[in-house]
Amino acid sequence: MRVLLLLTLLLSGACYAKQLTIAIGEYPPFSGKKLEQQGIVPRIIRAAFASEGHTVKFEFMPWGRSFKAAKGGRYDAAAYWFCTPKRKLDFYCSEPLYYEATYFYFNKRKPLETWSSLEDLQGLNIGATKGYSYTAQFWQLAKQKKLKVDSVTSDLQNLEKLVKGRIDLFPMATIPASHLIKQHFSREEAEQIAFNSKPLLTQSSHLLFLKKNANSKHLLASFNRGLENIKRSGLYEVILNLAGPVEVSSNRYIFLK
Repeated sequence: MRVLLLLTLLLSGACYAKQLTIAIGEYPPFSGKKLEQQGIVPRIIRAAFASEGHTVKFEFMPWGRSFKAAKGGRYDAAAYWFCTPKRKLDFYCSEPLYYEATYFYFNKRKPLETWSSLEDLQGLNIGATKGYSYTAQFWQLAKQKKLKVDSVTSDLQNLEKLVKGRIDLFPMATIPASHLIKQHFSREEAEQIAFNSKPLLTQSSHLLFLKKNANSKHLLASFNRGLENIKRSGLYEVILNLAGPVEVSSNRYIFLK
């Protein structure tokens, strides 16, 4: 019943207090301009804010540009980012939208059998997507030239390079990787791609609110309340299940595997 009430609110479009504009990037199936309702994360954000009386407009752009635009104060929030110490200098971080694990993908012609530390990957050509955090150590080793990292603008470009053998590894979460592989590669190409079972990181994604914006604290509190509302109602889990299998962790958040 609670889910039905919230769905009615989302569809009715009645009596919203404010329309918010949020900068976001492409990361299907979690977000994408051409996806149904622009993806799973926009659905979660819209539902949370709708329960608090707000509508949301998303503006899609490359990840690096979206973050820069949000940091420049042009948007009400930035969706959706790891809450790193560096970002916390300028932004308030919402409660987690979801958790995901990132793994190293490889071409089966040159498999990554095992690794215990990033230093073990020296000499391999690693793809990265501009604007992504990965880990501080990953970028530090890249800066020190201890890792060979080549950055491009999209995950799809990196997967294409992996299939062609132009890179050896590419770190990515399993659900968006599976989505892109199914959408853009032939069966023969897809069968070439696998990932090592040791995660590079497991991290949560957040909505970021610029500290220097006067209404950010209010919007942060409003969003967090709305997120809790849709968790209690069951709507949150309904939306997340659109991405694939989920399990509920001990702290009540949904982890995607």
